[in-house]
Order: sequence, then C-alpha cells, then structure tokens
Amino acid sequence: MAKSENQKIKLLKIYDILRMDSDKEHPMTTNELLERLHEDGIACARKSLASDIKLLKEYGYGVKVDPIPKHTHQNTYCLETRDLSLPAIRFLIDATQSAAFLSKTQTKEIVSSIAMLAGTYKAEVLKDNVLCFDKMKHSNDEVLRTVTELDRAIGQRKKVSFEYHLLGVNGKAEPKKTKDGQIKRYCVEPIAMAYHGGYYYLITYQEKYQDAVPYRLDRMREVKVEKENFAPNQFEAKFKNGELKNSMSAFGMWVGKTMRVTMRLKNEHAGDIFDKFGEETRLYPDGDGKFLVTVEVNPSDRVFVGWCMSYGNELEILSPAEAKEEVLRCAEEICAMYSAPKNRA
Repeated sequence: MAKSENQKIKLLKIYDILRMDSDKEHPMTTNELLERLHEDGIACARKSLASDIKLLKEYGYGVKVDPIPKHTHQNTYCLETRDLSLPAIRFLIDATQSAAFLSKTQTKEIVSSIAMLAGTYKAEVLKDNVLCFDKMKHSNDEVLRTVTELDRAIGQRKKVSFEYHLLGVNGKAEPKKTKDGQIKRYCVEPIAMAYHGGYYYLITYQEKYQDAVPYRLDRMREVKVEKENFAPNQFEAKFKNGELKNSMSAFGMWVGKTMRVTMRLKNEHAGDIFDKFGEETRLYPDGDGKFLVTVEVNPSDRVFVGWCMSYGNELEILSPAEAKEEVLRCAEEICAMYSAPKNRA
C-alpha cells in the first residue's frame, strides 16, 4: 500500500488499535502507539498523533488521555467507552452459549467474536468467566447459512424448499421421507423467523392447511431459495401485527386455535404465572389463599395440558369446558396406562 494511502487510514488505525489493545487498566503510551502504527506501515509524528487523538475525542470516540506521568514523560491513551458495556457483552455470550440451535463449533466462533468487542484484555476473561448450565447443542453446522438464505427469501418474497431431519432412536439425524421411501422435500412460504426456548423457528404459511406452520431451523437441511414468488397471505399480516405472538410464547412454537382459559391457583404460584405469561398479567384474589387468572392458550396443546397437570390439585381449570375435558382426558389415559396389568417378560 502506498504511503499516501496509509496516511488516509491513520485515524481508523489509531482507533482500531486502542479499541482492541487498550482499556482503563491497560492504557498505551505515546511510544507504544507510535510503534504499533509503524508496524502497520503508517508513519506518524508525536505532534500529529496528538492532533489525531484530539480529533477522535471531539467526535465522541471515547478516547481518554491521561496527564504525562513524571517517570515516563509520555501521554497514555485508552478507549474509555465502547458501543456495548461489559454486562451487555456478557449477556450476549451467555445467550449464545444457551442457544441450543447452534452447534458447538458455531457457538465457539460467535462467542469469540462477541468477546472481542470488549478488547483483547477482557476477551479471554469474558469467555472463561461465564457459567452456563444449558449447554445442550445440536450438530447441524448449516444453521447460520440457513438463516442467511431464509432472510433473503423473506425479503424477496420467495418460496423456500428444504429437507427436514429428526433424530432417530440411534441418535442420528434422519430425513423425513415420503410413503414410497423417498426423502421428502418441503416447499413453503416463509413469513418470519422467531426465537423461542433456545431454538429458532421458521414460521411458514401453507395454503394446503390454510394455516401457519413452524419448523425448527436446526432440523432443516439443504435449504434452497426458489425462483417462485408468493402472494401476501392472512398470517403474514397477523404475525407482523403481533396477533400470533401470545399463542407462540407461553408453551412453545405452535399455532392454531386459541381461547381464553380461566384457572384457580394457590397464591404461592403467582410468580410462576408472571414468569410464564408476563408481569402485566392480571391476578384476582379468590379467597382461601388462592387467585384467579385468565390467559390466552390452546387448550388442546400437550405442553399446556402437561403444565397444568404438573401442579396437581393446586391448579384448577374453571372454564371453558373444552379445556377441563382435555386435562381430564389426559389424566384418565395416564391412570389407565399405570393401572392396567402388565405382561412383560
């Protein structure tokens, strides 16, 4: 690179060096900064450096200049403020490690990139000082490419096709197949991508069912953006307006008929309700140490039914009858399974 071209990027290089290799505990002296610039083929005089640092400060780049210490006779510089605070960077690292849809390789790469936002000195500390209990990871290394392709399809209103792989009893991902044994290839209209419970989902509209259908991204393989465009559909608008959000947030990424269900619970479970449905949920005292709450759910969803049953006799569904009957039906099936005589060798 020509000398004149090097000088054009001098300001950027000064900022980049300070961003990566300095912080409040590790300021750089004038000589150290000049030496780093020289290593990158950029000539810089002391007077010019002082002017460059002043310009960065004037435009809000958070460079701190300390008074010249008597024993060094040099200014010291560091980047005092960053785009993201250390707690924010730590949260991003923790969220990445907890994301089950990312493979171990992808997690490691992303965590390293996020940690470097705090600079070289803090990066290793951040990576090694996050305790994550939810580290179950899947082995699909195509997820990041899949996200890129789906973003393009949604933006261009193109259909997408893909294989859908599920883990078999042998622990290996196996593609879903047609009745004649061929690998099944899905072709759908993508509406949006949504994150829930550690997984990313593609929300699609399928005209065949006149309904929205979710697919987990980590189960999708060989994703291809098709040439065929798709027209606006009813669920696209509902999703963007947030009408489908409630039905997809409490018990899983499913869509379908929802209704308002009223329940009675013991007061000690109030925190569970707020955690599950949000702190804006209204609870109404009902005497005898209990409260009433009404929420929007799908009463036939197995996860919701299981959640209700996990409280035993401390949660009672009051209405509608359909929801009560669904829980009763599941309870009866479980009782029948355990009470029936078993003839096993």
